[in-house]
Amino acid sequence: MEGIVRIGKVTAIDYKKGMASVNYPDKNNAQSLAFPLLNSAYDMPELGDTVVVLLLPNSTTKGFILGSPWSSVKQPEKGGDGIFYKEFPGGAYVKYNEKENLMEVAADNIKMQSVTTKDLTVNGEIKAKKVVADSITAEEVEVKKTASFKDLNVSGMARIENLHVVRAFIREEQNAL
Repeated sequence: MEGIVRIGKVTAIDYKKGMASVNYPDKNNAQSLAFPLLNSAYDMPELGDTVVVLLLPNSTTKGFILGSPWSSVKQPEKGGDGIFYKEFPGGAYVKYNEKENLMEVAADNIKMQSVTTKDLTVNGEIKAKKVVADSITAEEVEVKKTASFKDLNVSGMARIENLHVVRAFIREEQNAL
């Protein structure tokens, strides 16, 4: 049972099959066959990453790559109690705080098929075919085709380019100028 768990460096990656080969520095840089990664999500290591390999008890050619361990060189950036954090190449990330029931998604561009949430904060631009909300607070709202509002409150200037009024109800405010 000796040598079941090994530490190696990734030397080749088969992205399509979800497998990688490693060499073992402590075994004269012996090269392994390709092993599958044991993951619950598609998350391939990078070439040169240090990984933990679990070999089957009676074989040096069959096993699994468990993943990359944390070390003094590779430490979690945004971890903590009740935190799930996944960083992606290019700086995008997903962070979930279980205690606050808060999901944070950060990327230069995000494409979602459907969003249902209690609160949504967007710093940037929203492009959507349809937005349904009890309330929207925005510095600017531009509607390309149609919009339907039960009540529309504008603080500041409202610019309307084609206004078709079916029925008008004008109420003068008591302190109107």
